Amino acid sequence: MKKIKIVFLSMVALLMASCAPRVVTDMYTSEYAALSPDSVRVFLMNEKVPEQTLAIGTVKVVDRLSLVGSFEQVLGMAVKATAKNGGNGLVITKHLIPDNRSNIHRIWGTMLRMPETESDTSVVKGALDRALAQPANNQYMESYQPLYESLKEMNKNAPRNILRFSVGPSWLISDFQVGKRVYKSKCGVDVSVDYDHVWTSGLGLGVNYLHNYTSFEEGFDQRLDYIGPSLVLALPSDKWRWDMALGFGYCRYSESVGNLSVSESHIAPLMRMGLEYKVSSQIALGAQMNMITVRLDKPEGFELKDNEFYGIKRFGIQVGMRYYF
Repeated sequence: MKKIKIVFLSMVALLMASCAPRVVTDMYTSEYAALSPDSVRVFLMNEKVPEQTLAIGTVKVVDRLSLVGSFEQVLGMAVKATAKNGGNGLVITKHLIPDNRSNIHRIWGTMLRMPETESDTSVVKGALDRALAQPANNQYMESYQPLYESLKEMNKNAPRNILRFSVGPSWLISDFQVGKRVYKSKCGVDVSVDYDHVWTSGLGLGVNYLHNYTSFEEGFDQRLDYIGPSLVLALPSDKWRWDMALGFGYCRYSESVGNLSVSESHIAPLMRMGLEYKVSSQIALGAQMNMITVRLDKPEGFELKDNEFYGIKRFGIQVGMRYYF
């Protein structure tokens, strides 16, 4: 039983050690002997360091998996690393509080070698107490913004309503048979009108209309009309704006030869990705890609291979004007 207890405690100790914060140093010089941690004076980034002070290296205390790491603990680890490398001063250059990326405080600093007179015990202790007492009020304090908050900040001054008019070529990217000929690709023309309403989160709702016309050499014409709602995600900057949308809507497919025509209606998915450049407060020029897949009614007796479907897929590239309001 005693052996089991010793092994168990050893495993616990090993686990705790593996979950401890990591101290990483990068030395400029190694000419100084180790000192006592009690001789290391801590400076905030906005504090002036004494004259004739040398920077001897950098130190950081970081980790993502550590379970324990208060500001006092990680600062103590950085102080010990500074003393071990012969430094008697430490400037904290960056401090991250616990967030979505890590459970602990993380700090970055520069290790200093100051004149010996600047390492008075009372001065050192006072500087350490001041750093520990005000960790949240220093200008170098940073915290990670969750993705949702970052998107809200980016979209704060972005347009809420966008109307797009676009035209451009599109290509049939699925096999399509006309008579005895099987087309592997065929170019047509797309015309689209899109409306999006986007909230400050970057998410929004839209309505998309797409018309495609394709003519084949056999005198066969193909038309596709789509309209439906979509979910929108937008990522703007000062002048540029990127967005994507995914929708499901009503699609009317028709084909004609001479005066004969047939049509059928289905629910189809539409995907769109676009990039726009703002030329004024309300006008932008943009380009977008879209892809639509339409499953059609399979004729009786028509055999499909494995992983095939009866229908069409189209990929288009369009350019046009955007109106912000």
